[in-house]
Amino acid sequence: MTKRSRDEIYASILQSAAQDSSGVGITRIMYNTFLSYSQLSESLEQLTRFRLLAYQHDNKRFKITEKGRRFMELVIEMDDILKVTGAPN
Repeated sequence: MTKRSRDEIYASILQSAAQDSSGVGITRIMYNTFLSYSQLSESLEQLTRFRLLAYQHDNKRFKITEKGRRFMELVIEMDDILKVTGAPN
């Protein structure tokens, strides 16, 4: 298994949060991204600080923001470009 970059981890968290329009709980994100609680907590803190994710206190769920959707799209696009050019992963 290859080591994932921070951007890839962030994109996978955002993809998980984008699955449900009402938001996703931390346990569901953990299972979808294969991250430990401590790894995920650190990443969620960063993503909310960057305003890529929003935490909903009333239902304790994370919801992707429009800025987060754009970031996720750009990471996927960059990955596709690198695959086409044959750059090492």
